[in-house]
Amino acid sequence: MITVDFEPEFEAWRIEARNQLAKNTHPSEIMWSQNRTGQAGFSFIVDQPQMTKNENFRVDPDFMKVASIVASARDDDRWDLLYRTLYRLKHENSNLMKVTIDDDVLRLRRLAKDIARDIHKMHAFVRFKEIRDEAGLRYVAWHQPEHRCLKLGAPFFMRRFGDRAWSIFTPDLSAHWDLKALTYSAGIPLSDFPHKDDMDEVWKTYYKSIFNPARVKIKAMQAEMPQKYWQNLPEAEIIRDLIREAPERLEELARNQPKAALVAPHQNLDQLRRLASVCQACPLFEHATQTVFGDGPATARIVVVGEQPGDNEDHEGRPFAGPAGKILDQALKLAELARSEIYVTNAVKHFKYKPVGTTRLHQKPTGSEMHACRPWLEAEIALVKPEIVVLLGATAGTSWLGRLPRVGEERGRLLRSRDHREDAMLSWHPSAILRAASDADREQKFAELVADLKLASELQQISSVSRTSAQRSSKPTP
Repeated sequence: MITVDFEPEFEAWRIEARNQLAKNTHPSEIMWSQNRTGQAGFSFIVDQPQMTKNENFRVDPDFMKVASIVASARDDDRWDLLYRTLYRLKHENSNLMKVTIDDDVLRLRRLAKDIARDIHKMHAFVRFKEIRDEAGLRYVAWHQPEHRCLKLGAPFFMRRFGDRAWSIFTPDLSAHWDLKALTYSAGIPLSDFPHKDDMDEVWKTYYKSIFNPARVKIKAMQAEMPQKYWQNLPEAEIIRDLIREAPERLEELARNQPKAALVAPHQNLDQLRRLASVCQACPLFEHATQTVFGDGPATARIVVVGEQPGDNEDHEGRPFAGPAGKILDQALKLAELARSEIYVTNAVKHFKYKPVGTTRLHQKPTGSEMHACRPWLEAEIALVKPEIVVLLGATAGTSWLGRLPRVGEERGRLLRSRDHREDAMLSWHPSAILRAASDADREQKFAELVADLKLASELQQISSVSRTSAQRSSKPTP
């Protein structure tokens, strides 16, 4: 039996493993002895491992990646597992890492997954506290990970908080960033770490503001935020109170929820327009000049839906009356569509803006405002009964499809909402064309808008022909 004495670090094990592999030492002949004598006060600069070169054997890069993670596992058998797998890669199967049902490979990947999850929790639950000492102002945190993964997780904080000096202490190891280098030293127990500072109250206020009582799932919360971490989280002090108060907060949210628009099911467009003119389903009516309802013939085969009225539309009372409307008119003309033959409307019927001096700056409507206005849009389209609905921009797409679409990826093809029978298409909102970062981007988006409108026209014509043919074939033969 060969006893291999080494510092319990990946690079130290790697050197020893390479030496034993060169000698063809069988895994059963090795006892990996972790020398921990030098761990109490060492300090070194982080160094990324380089790939080992071997004249007779090229190590699988996938194994090296997994091994560099598994070396941090809180499992003393990890070194035996790593060397056994390495030995088998050389002598048994060079593609062993692709054999997902192999016991050694399966255990390696499970350990790597557990450590990756532990690193994720480190990134989520480390809470820095501000202190001043002889070195000046710096930030400190104490964390207790499941595995010895501080060296894997610390570079994230160096990238994210690289403009300030900080230290992260764990029971095994401590990490220090001095604005120049990331170094490590011995760990400390929680009893040696200061517990509170002024930032604790900031964390509590922030957590309380983002806590959603409608989505409280205690088991899921405890799985994602195990109670062992609560001692390090200032916001954990208020979690139990927030859970206890959740029913009362839900009732309050329900009382303050915007009311749905009261839309009668059997109205014509004129009657619907009069009802919408006095809508108070969301707060936007308080500051807008008027409701801006849809415009166009009730027999239109194409409905075009925008986001919301702008400043011009708010004053004139009709959709797409401003600069975005001119872009839309140009695109319709090139697509050989007459605006007088299509129905144009918006997902939200009131202008949402922020006053800056005498200017009213456009503000994006919220989900609750879209929800409050959706019955009007659905009622309009139900009365018009178009062949196709063209959704301009993400807000129109979200309102109609019930999800946030990616306009750049989903435009130009048919989409179907589970709540509606009409086919829909996404395209660029004219405002996005006006705000384009460059002339080239502006020209491309405009050309794509024109192409999408042409396609909508062609699809509408095909649908109309098919419907007419179906109606004819359904008539009884004389």
